[in-house]
Amino acid sequence: MKNLFPYIAILLLAMSSCTKDEKNPFDDLDNFPPEDTTQIENIDPASFVGLHQNIFKPTCANSGCHDGTFEPDFRTIESSYNTLVLHPIVKNNPAETYEYRVKPASLSESILWLRLNEDIDGISGIMPLDAFYDPDSEWNANKAEHLSNITDWIMNGALDMFGNEPGSNNQQPGISGIYAEADGNPCNLNGRINVPLGSQQVTVWFAVNDLESSLSTLEYNKVKMSGKIDFVDTTATEYNLQLLGSPETHADFQNNATEFNHKFSFAANSFASDSTYYMRVFLKDPLQIDTTQIPQDGSQLYIKRNFSWVFVN
Repeated sequence: MKNLFPYIAILLLAMSSCTKDEKNPFDDLDNFPPEDTTQIENIDPASFVGLHQNIFKPTCANSGCHDGTFEPDFRTIESSYNTLVLHPIVKNNPAETYEYRVKPASLSESILWLRLNEDIDGISGIMPLDAFYDPDSEWNANKAEHLSNITDWIMNGALDMFGNEPGSNNQQPGISGIYAEADGNPCNLNGRINVPLGSQQVTVWFAVNDLESSLSTLEYNKVKMSGKIDFVDTTATEYNLQLLGSPETHADFQNNATEFNHKFSFAANSFASDSTYYMRVFLKDPLQIDTTQIPQDGSQLYIKRNFSWVFVN
């Protein structure tokens, strides 16, 4: 019997090593969020985002020109739109027939169109001036296409980057950037907010801007969130949007440092891990009749995607 003891001990050790381990939930691939297969929509070259990316910023925002030195200010999407659409002109044609730089749905009343095609007084040149003096410029190589896209944008109502129609004197608020943190750590913003799986609290900042109204006067500061990309307001969860006493500086949509002045927070662990969630920001400018919704149902897909979040590993 004594000689059997070593063999019994070895047998018991082998049996204990065969005990089934407790199941690790993360071994089950079904517990992870699905792979993000959303296709990023190509930017419409006839949208204002496309015009700024392809024309106004690379061709017009040159040093000493429309870089803030002279209006229109083409440095950012917001400054470009705000100094173009329904913006009173400074320099008119000799007959003084124009009132605005861009009048929605009217080429004949938009001096931008005239300046791109004619020397209005014989000494100002045809815009853009760099292209006027450089026959090999990108503008000259693609002029017909660029003019066609500008025509489409104006005639379709000169919508802003979110697909909103311009208001009187263009006083609608806008958003130039999004920044987010999960449990105090910056989130990857690769087309949408990527929230690490297991995060508890998410805070999202917005760079809100308004041409004429103070941000402190904006009314109905809300964020609504839904699992549907185009959603009816009553189906969405509503959050209050907080105006910060001291803005924070982060990168905007154009990767430029800018002030982020509004934020809201939500409990990420209360959301299912297998869905994408879309946000809408609602801001009421006291000078506007209607509440501005950013983005809206008519906004392009990539804009709606920028205002969404999803869990990632």
